[in-house]
Amino acid sequence: MGLASVELSSTMHMQEIVRLNALASFEMLDTPRERDFDEIAQLASGICETPIAVVNLIGEGRQFFKAEVGLGVRETPIDSSFCAQAILEEDFLIVPDATKDPRFDCNPLVTGDPGLRFYAGALLKTAEGHAIGTVCVLDYRPRDLTEIQQQTLKVLSRQVMRQLELRKAVRERDAALAQQAVLNGELAHRMKNTLAMVQAIAMQTLKGVTERDAVDALGRRIAALGAAHDQLIREDWTAAPIHKIIRLLLDLHGDGGRILTSGPGIELGPKATLSASLLLHEMATNATKHGALSVPEGKVDLSWTVAADGAEPTLRMTWREAGGPPVSEPTRKSFGSRLIQMGLVGKGGVDKRYLPGGLVATFEATMADIHAL
Repeated sequence: MGLASVELSSTMHMQEIVRLNALASFEMLDTPRERDFDEIAQLASGICETPIAVVNLIGEGRQFFKAEVGLGVRETPIDSSFCAQAILEEDFLIVPDATKDPRFDCNPLVTGDPGLRFYAGALLKTAEGHAIGTVCVLDYRPRDLTEIQQQTLKVLSRQVMRQLELRKAVRERDAALAQQAVLNGELAHRMKNTLAMVQAIAMQTLKGVTERDAVDALGRRIAALGAAHDQLIREDWTAAPIHKIIRLLLDLHGDGGRILTSGPGIELGPKATLSASLLLHEMATNATKHGALSVPEGKVDLSWTVAADGAEPTLRMTWREAGGPPVSEPTRKSFGSRLIQMGLVGKGGVDKRYLPGGLVATFEATMADIHAL
């Protein structure tokens, strides 16, 4: 064998390996019969008026019938396969009379039982151009197909490939989601450990600080941040439902149902989730210390709407306290006050009014900022 022949053989061998790998990626060999593919074979047989129709996958040394009409077997050797020749064709192979075609006139399925004469097959071809099988029809007598029948076979082959590609995409998506869930679990574990370490270091560093309220506030802020991170991790760091974020923060404060909430379902982006969590934590903390939640009869109404009266849709959230002691604007701006002034997304948009009935605070941010990553 000359060098050119060896190189050609090696190239063909590598191409076959690539083709077989493409076929294997669909995970369809040796799978049970399925109605979706059976119906395609039945339709091919009916439209082409042939006793045999097959959805065929060409494996290594064999052909596997994902669906068949008129054969009664699921697999045959490659040696006598018409389809093995078909996958060498560009798109479509039709053999009107196999006894007059030098490629098939010695085929045992032609010269002996069952005496096949006619074959037509449309390739199953991947997006990368790898031929992995056919949708084909066969008959025991010489014949031909009309243009409509040929076009039908081609359409059915494309439908099979769409089924295969879709199933492959779903499997890959599911595998990616499973992997992401593992990564999210690990990230959540590490984040909790990190926040616990930060809290421990902070508490140890501030051990000698006499203002214990400030130290406790820091601990609670870290807890609020941790709760927000947990929710974002559960939502794959894309968006967190506003109801869940609010519930997490209120549970931290044990409000006992005295904070009433109402508003439409809204998804908060990662930045808004963290900012809003710290904001609501500070509001609840202040209400517990100095405002409506500092007395048994006090209540808070927390509501939000999406307003479309400006240049772009805006989230408008209102914190309204009632039934508490008289309130007045603090003379000293604490760190908590500065957190509140940063608003829902760290850009301000805050209006606080200290009314006789209690504090009323309004927070606004564009929906574009609310959804931002």
